[in-house]
Amino acid sequence: MKMKPFAWLLLLCFSLSFQSCWLTDTEDDIVTTTVPDYYVPVIMQRSVFENTTTLQTTPEVIVNSGKIYVKDNFIFINERNKGFHIINNTDPSNPENIAFLNVLGSSDLTIKGASIYVNNATDLLALTLNAQEGTMEITKRIPNAFPQISSPLGSNFYGVQNNEIIVDWTLNENN
Repeated sequence: MKMKPFAWLLLLCFSLSFQSCWLTDTEDDIVTTTVPDYYVPVIMQRSVFENTTTLQTTPEVIVNSGKIYVKDNFIFINERNKGFHIINNTDPSNPENIAFLNVLGSSDLTIKGASIYVNNATDLLALTLNAQEGTMEITKRIPNAFPQISSPLGSNFYGVQNNEIIVDWTLNENN
């Protein structure tokens, strides 16, 4: 019985796919070094974490800025994993830093109508804000809408209990 050219090609491809299994050195598969933990998670109990979102009427200095959002006469500048600086931009030649919205684990926000939606580590918050009067109210919290925050190097920490939240990462002083 004669094999068709397609069958020979299929047999050749199948045989070549196993070539990498035959010609490898098994010592290469053994990992002898460990990657140091350059960052350690800052973990908070959920019961404490849920009470940390506040409006601070005294502004803070911008240290580690993230995304910027503009709405009407206000500019919101993210302070990574800490919250948002609120800048009154009524006079663009003289913007005024007027308040700080403490939202642990935050990196982004959006505004629709009178509602501000912001990530609060693993949770999604909807809140109303009146920066001029210095008032803020959380109107809705959706717990665990997002995964735990990854380290700045992209690694995850799997030792978190159900009632714990990673709110930030700090540099490990031991490395």
